[in-house]
Amino acid sequence: MESIAGIPPEREKEIIEKLARRVVDSGLGTMAVMTLHSIAPLSFAVAQVGMVAGSPLLMTLDLLGLKVYEYAGLFAESTRSRENVERLISRIEELMKEEEDAQKMARKARGDERRSWLVRLRDFLT
Repeated sequence: MESIAGIPPEREKEIIEKLARRVVDSGLGTMAVMTLHSIAPLSFAVAQVGMVAGSPLLMTLDLLGLKVYEYAGLFAESTRSRENVERLISRIEELMKEEEDAQKMARKARGDERRSWLVRLRDFLT
């Protein structure tokens, strides 16, 4: 097992990508971004308290095959934690934008472009 604070930068990128994709694929992108923005200033302190208080749970999950130490390692160092939170937020927002653009293109290809509520109201009243 890698040391928590010693994750190489290329591995950090892989973990951030994997975590961001899981969040967006599960439909929790907006909630995750809001939560991360609210805890970003305290990310290091929250990570340290979580590592100490949740260490038995983290080890149990690790033994069950869930590599939670990799995720926890992103926020273990004070110098990297704020940067990694910002990178994770940015990547989640990018993936959400890509997903939204793909949905718009699919609707446009089907000819199922949604009309705004104002246009629908106007059409209803006329």
